[in-house]
Amino acid sequence: MAVAQVVPLTRGPGADTEAVWSPDGKQIVFQRDREGDADLLVLDVATGKERPLVAGPGDARYPCWLPDGKSIVYSFGHITTTARQGIANGYNLFSVPAAGGKPERLTSGLVRDYTPSFSPDGKELLFTTTRGLAHNNAALHAMALGSRETRPVIQFGSTNMGAVSPAVSPDGRLLAFAVQSGLRANWQIMVARMAEPGLRAPLTEPEMPMYAPRWSPDGKMLACTGYRVGDPGWGVYLIRLADGALARLATGQGNARGPAWSPDGKALVFENNRTGAYRLYRMPVGVPAFGPAPERLIPEPPKALLKMDLADLADGRLPDVSGRNHHAAVTQSLPKVEGGGVQCGKGFARVEGNQDFAFGQGAFYVEVDVFIESNPKKLQLITMGDYPEHRLGWQIYVGPAGRGCFNARDPAGNYVGARTQDPLPAGKRITMLGVRDARGNVTLLIRGDVVAEAQATGATMSYGPPNQIRIGSQFNGSARFQGRLYRVEVGTGIPPERRKAMLTVQEVLAK
Repeated sequence: MAVAQVVPLTRGPGADTEAVWSPDGKQIVFQRDREGDADLLVLDVATGKERPLVAGPGDARYPCWLPDGKSIVYSFGHITTTARQGIANGYNLFSVPAAGGKPERLTSGLVRDYTPSFSPDGKELLFTTTRGLAHNNAALHAMALGSRETRPVIQFGSTNMGAVSPAVSPDGRLLAFAVQSGLRANWQIMVARMAEPGLRAPLTEPEMPMYAPRWSPDGKMLACTGYRVGDPGWGVYLIRLADGALARLATGQGNARGPAWSPDGKALVFENNRTGAYRLYRMPVGVPAFGPAPERLIPEPPKALLKMDLADLADGRLPDVSGRNHHAAVTQSLPKVEGGGVQCGKGFARVEGNQDFAFGQGAFYVEVDVFIESNPKKLQLITMGDYPEHRLGWQIYVGPAGRGCFNARDPAGNYVGARTQDPLPAGKRITMLGVRDARGNVTLLIRGDVVAEAQATGATMSYGPPNQIRIGSQFNGSARFQGRLYRVEVGTGIPPERRKAMLTVQEVLAK
């Protein structure tokens, strides 16, 4: 791959990163970290001269221009070193005149607000935030600049799940952002409809980490930071929106990150560490050499392989009404309760292993209707699959803090789980639907008086025939569920409740 004409823009000690071109193309704002915290500077593209914009104690990061070019919004935090100084706020958003002047606070609170960007008309400011969240989560919010009112745009009800780096398309119709679904997962680029953010689709594959998307001025491509197995390091990638095809640009030696477009779409500015520290460079886009478009996952319709109504319990036997005859034998006692379910805790049920439950790497789902008596103090298994590949192959359970969980496994047997951020409601009947799709994505949907969604990626274990399917306990009879159980269903494919959120890029792009 021939290296394009790459021109250095900055030099000297420290690190220069997070560059963004001004709307008129004459200036570039960036952050410089040379003394342990970051300042903002503005570079004159024609002369190469720099001027300070935000300096002094504290971190000023992630600058972005208002579409009119008159102001710059950024994230600022000053983490104090003594109790006397106090910490009134965390990383919050500020606005400063592009020509220089006094910064104006836009957000406050002991939270982290970062990676700001604007809608094309400049009326809304989108940003990543941790406000109101826990468990390493991050969400996307939007602020109306006129009223300063904020609203959630993308927020997941899961733990260790983040949505960051929002970028609105030039026509204002689409939103690109990066998502990480769990601590072991890679960053993926997603695209959603601004009017209906729930209608979203992955633009990149989970095996390849990619983040920080930026729209081309014509709205046909996204530039982002990415890494593919075999790459010499992090690089600048272009994504063709129509089909998801990728092109890695020839930026030369070192890691290249943080690309941003010139207003005319002919050049990119990015950061590279070929000299040992990150500096800013400029290169023409030219004609990108896109590879083949990735194969898109077409979800298979659901097929129930095990379907039990617990009201049908009779003579120590739970009949399977799926037509596959996977009847379950009950050990000890599962007393019936009003409303058609059983009270778990004293007994459990066992379904013999069968080839039907050899899911391989294909999609499967597990669905249960339960009534949580109270917030449990310890883990309680509702149902699980015991496999030779792993005794805890997949599980739906309630965690010690009362949060709903569904997990599968990666090829090494590591846990890959989707967990709700908040405890499940006690004293209410709810439906828990766990899905592992053919890409290894794990999702848990909670329905009832509460609606939550949790996700994780990397669960690509190939499942052979199981030893057993357990209902009401762990494979060895421990961790018994203490609530009421009404219904259990296990099958292959993707249920419609999950399918409606598994859109293709083409479905999202359709007007």
